[in-house]
Amino acid sequence: MVTVAGMVDVNPSSIEYGYSYTHEYQRGINRSPRGWRMGQKEMEAKITLPLDVIAEFEKVSPGGDIAQLRPFPINIVFLNAENEMIRDKVIAKFTGNKRSISGDSELENEYELFPIDIQLNI
Repeated sequence: MVTVAGMVDVNPSSIEYGYSYTHEYQRGINRSPRGWRMGQKEMEAKITLPLDVIAEFEKVSPGGDIAQLRPFPINIVFLNAENEMIRDKVIAKFTGNKRSISGDSELENEYELFPIDIQLNI
């Protein structure tokens, strides 16, 4: 179950989110790695939503531009292989809007998100 900005009946086709840290070697005089250090946290997120859900976001957006919306919570709840309930929370905002419509396809698009915070297994 995925809840986006308080909307319960969202049903995204897919949602991806995560983070990684840049890593660097700490080098000595002979230029061989002596150790390592971690750099900044980089986050990424994207969601595939039906166009009827995006239309609801456009109705409450300034000028219909969903990128102008303030960051909102995305709550993700699912069961893993051992039937344990996993709850994740992502605070993010849309980076833009787009349309891709063809006669044979589902009316949905993948949207890039700008994540502010990602909390896994809370």
